[in-house]
Amino acid sequence: MLFHSLDYILFLFLAVTLFWALSRKDTLRILVLFLMSCRFYMVWNPVYIFLVISSALIDYSAGRMIPLARTERGRKAWLILSIVTNLGVLITFKYYNFFYSVVQDSLGLFGISVPAAYLKVLLPVGISFYTFQSMCYTIDVFQKKLEPVKNFLHFATFTVFFPSLVAGPITKAQQLIPQLQARPRLTAELVGNGTFLIVKGLVKKIVFADFLALNLVDRVFDNPQAFTSVETLIGLYGYTLQIYCDFSGYTDVARGSAMLLGIELPENFNRPYMATSPAQFWRRWHMTLSSWLRNYVYYPLGGSHCSTARTYWNLWLTLFLIGIWHGAGWTFVVYGTIHGLAMVVHRYFYKKSGRTKTTVDPRWLEIIKIFVTFHFVVLSRILFRSPDLGVAGDVASQLFAGSLSTAQVTWRTWLVLGVGFGIHWTPKSWVDAVQARYRALPAPVQGLVLAGVAAVLFKLGSSQVVPYIYFQF
Repeated sequence: MLFHSLDYILFLFLAVTLFWALSRKDTLRILVLFLMSCRFYMVWNPVYIFLVISSALIDYSAGRMIPLARTERGRKAWLILSIVTNLGVLITFKYYNFFYSVVQDSLGLFGISVPAAYLKVLLPVGISFYTFQSMCYTIDVFQKKLEPVKNFLHFATFTVFFPSLVAGPITKAQQLIPQLQARPRLTAELVGNGTFLIVKGLVKKIVFADFLALNLVDRVFDNPQAFTSVETLIGLYGYTLQIYCDFSGYTDVARGSAMLLGIELPENFNRPYMATSPAQFWRRWHMTLSSWLRNYVYYPLGGSHCSTARTYWNLWLTLFLIGIWHGAGWTFVVYGTIHGLAMVVHRYFYKKSGRTKTTVDPRWLEIIKIFVTFHFVVLSRILFRSPDLGVAGDVASQLFAGSLSTAQVTWRTWLVLGVGFGIHWTPKSWVDAVQARYRALPAPVQGLVLAGVAAVLFKLGSSQVVPYIYFQF
């Protein structure tokens, strides 16, 4: 069930209505939310809901048993059970075929033939999100940062909460479960903010992301040789804007939907293309994933509180894991590798320069840093978007071929790119001011605004369904 579909709008209306009708019935309210979330997920593949519930049951049990274990060895055993189960499921469904192909190809270099033994299963939607979200619960319980959840229904609802289930944001148990347990309160501010975010997310998805995908990006990557160097570069700019509007648009709708249920989810984006360094980019892009890996990988490895060489290794490994988290393929291996190397190089020169967090750059230098960082991200998107290294090589070759025509870029494409990046690079306070003005409108006027935007989106929307990019992760 796609957020930018009439089915989802009707589903959300029903979920919100039932939720608030039972707002004073604590158990029934959570039960309805749990069942609606299960139904939401089962639209893709009904069987895989048992995978999600099984993961929730194991992590819930581990969380309950860790404090009851009599020895440290017992506590670690329950933690290991949770981690191995979650990562085992993730690796099996997402990485097994890739790893097997690597082994098969490697042995083939020595003349050793290995029979094909690939898994012919669909990747469960959102598996990378809900496994990380559920797994960090047991880690936090083990580290005594969180008390175990006593009610399985509460924990299961946290795991399958439909706004964030299939594409994030990755939400910690201590952020979401207390909100589920508390008696909800619906305020005019939450409704205003929620509907504004939903509309903003749908505009990003339909007006910008889908248009660029169908009219520019897909064409460039499907047949790179048919485009000039400049058109290829514009296609990369298009994909850079598309993936931001697609993913951040999903997050906006997810957060807005949760707000209509009286629940606030964490922000996931903060103007990432205004970053002045690779490190700042990852603090602004998919912030809940970056935070997860920082807290549960980078810091446990020692972070920066160790030798210089070890710090560089920790940085590179964390970014490498971010890369392969996105997909099982050589393109993502290389993508993670170069982003890790960029972080290492940036940290080296940052330390060598003697700069501190309080150092303020002149405006001209800040603009140069944004320009360089942005184009590093744009070029690395070749790997992110290409289905394999061969296509990535074709796109890169065409990019540097030296041909200059822009005949295949329509004026509508120029307009969408200009408006999209223009909004992104305006001060965030401007968007906040628009949101505040919308929130201050009387409810009937807000309804008219929503109806007007819905009519425009229906008119502009493509008849061809374009799924959210991050569903594949």
